[in-house]
Amino acid sequence: MSGLVSVQLAALGQLRVELAALGRELADDADLSRATGSSLGSALPGPVGVAAAGAGGRCAELTGALADRTAAVAAVLDAALSAYRAADAGLAGQLAALDPPRGPRTPR
Repeated sequence: MSGLVSVQLAALGQLRVELAALGRELADDADLSRATGSSLGSALPGPVGVAAAGAGGRCAELTGALADRTAAVAAVLDAALSAYRAADAGLAGQLAALDPPRGPRTPR
């Protein structure tokens, strides 16, 4: 069963921009988590430091994975928008070729 899909290109484009920015922010957070875990591991003695370093590393891995997936969704949206706009431009060109613009009509 097929159905009609309606997409607001401007809204989808804005979502892509926001997702790309979120992906970059998450990547920065992953780097910060990694560095913080490492610092805590060095600053805290014994098993507490080891646990803190491990927690920072795991948090960095999860945040990094989320950043990668967020960036991937933004890239898919970008490709979809580009393909849709190209197809739309192609159809507009075909329609224009079928019905060339006419000058103003004058009453006879």
